[in-house]
Amino acid sequence: MTQMPSSLQGFPKGEFAAFSTAKMTHFLPYSQETSTDDLKGFFGANYQYLTKTPIGRLKIDIPNTEQLIVQYGEIIARFTNGKFKIIDSTYFHKNFNDPLVDEDEKGIY
Repeated sequence: MTQMPSSLQGFPKGEFAAFSTAKMTHFLPYSQETSTDDLKGFFGANYQYLTKTPIGRLKIDIPNTEQLIVQYGEIIARFTNGKFKIIDSTYFHKNFNDPLVDEDEKGIY
C-alpha cells in the first residue's frame, strides 16, 4: 500500500475533533487508506451523496449545497451547522488547535 501524502503526516488516522475559537469541528483526513466505514461514520445519512471516482477523488454532492471534490491529502471538515468544507493541512494549522487524540495518537471525538 502506498504512503499517505506528507501533508497529512502528524494527523491521526480516521475521524478526529478539534476546537476553533468558537465551536467543535470534526475532521477526516482523506487518503488512500480512508475506508468505506470511515466515510459512513463521518457522513452518516449524507453518505448516500458520495461518489468515489476511478482516480480516487471523492465527490460530495449533498442536495442544496455546493458540490465538493476531495483529493488525497486533503481534509474534510464537518462543522456543527452540518456543513462540510475541504481544507488542507496549512488551513487547519492556521485556524484550528491540534487534533484531539488518545495516548495511541488515534483520533477521538
